[in-house]
Amino acid sequence: MKTKNKGEWSELYTFLKLLGDGRLYCGDGKLNRYDDKFYPILEVFRTDASDRISYKIQAAKNNILVSGEKIELEVSQERFRTESIRLLEYIKKIRGSESIVGIMHFMNEIKCETVCAKSQDKADIRIVIHNLHTGSKPELGYSIKSKLGADSTLINASGATNFIFQVENFDSCIDKINSLKSFKEKFELFSRERAHISFVGTAKKSLHNNLTMLDLGLEKIIAKCLLYYYSGQARTIEETCLILSQEDPLHINCPDQPVYEYKIKQFLLAFALGMTAAKPWQGKFNANGGYIVVKEDGDIVCYHFFDRNDLEDYLFFNTRFETPSLSRHKFGSLYEENGHLYLKLNLQIRFIK
Repeated sequence: MKTKNKGEWSELYTFLKLLGDGRLYCGDGKLNRYDDKFYPILEVFRTDASDRISYKIQAAKNNILVSGEKIELEVSQERFRTESIRLLEYIKKIRGSESIVGIMHFMNEIKCETVCAKSQDKADIRIVIHNLHTGSKPELGYSIKSKLGADSTLINASGATNFIFQVENFDSCIDKINSLKSFKEKFELFSRERAHISFVGTAKKSLHNNLTMLDLGLEKIIAKCLLYYYSGQARTIEETCLILSQEDPLHINCPDQPVYEYKIKQFLLAFALGMTAAKPWQGKFNANGGYIVVKEDGDIVCYHFFDRNDLEDYLFFNTRFETPSLSRHKFGSLYEENGHLYLKLNLQIRFIK
């Protein structure tokens, strides 16, 4: 029996619904679906393994041809639609991680052995679409994000996402500030003491190198965003970017162009489609199709990489900073090293509900 949470079951729901509908609808930056802008779906895969099973839409027959090494059968699209509706109702009712017995028979029938993709895969589903503008029929990988369950993360916290800051002109004892429960209180004490906080670098060179590859000034920009967030000045990506534009920490002096917004969008896009904090990034996008979002009502919208403006807007307007576990990721406490005081702040970004 497969026990999964709402977000994980949403991947299976997406698979069933897309095959039932036969269309992949595009969305704008505010999650609104374009009813007149979609890509016909030709074939769907759950993996890119060599022995993968193909689910091919036969439009003339209104059915799905399921084929693989040990299976070949035809199932009506209406059956996929019906099963997706049933699964959606199950998903809405579950609490935490649960099994959904009602879908298991159909999964076995169509030889669908997994509810969701492996955690290390950026592409949760692979789809052959028909691009009506170019006539091409590429196979593309998409990352699936669901709003049916808990807010999903764009950048997961780890030791590799710690940013290190030096604290100068601070006269209070370390224990005093470390005893404060909230970061807002800590930064208020820094302010009263007129302490100077300056960015030193990332805890891991891999993140430094990846950010540098995107933009030479990006590391400093993200460090500034973390200071805004942890000091209580801003929470969402949009809010932090507004402060960035006003303060212009890189002294770009270009008020007529959205320079910081552009740089932040490239940062979010890279993490969304392939880059991680812990591994060297080669500039390639693994989820090369883009993002598929399951909305609260079960509707599905897609942000294609080749419709980049909509994808960037979606990431920009629908993400926020979050404070992860302090003990697990070892940050948030003032510490002394070689006669200097330092503070680590952790980067985690989550989608807004």
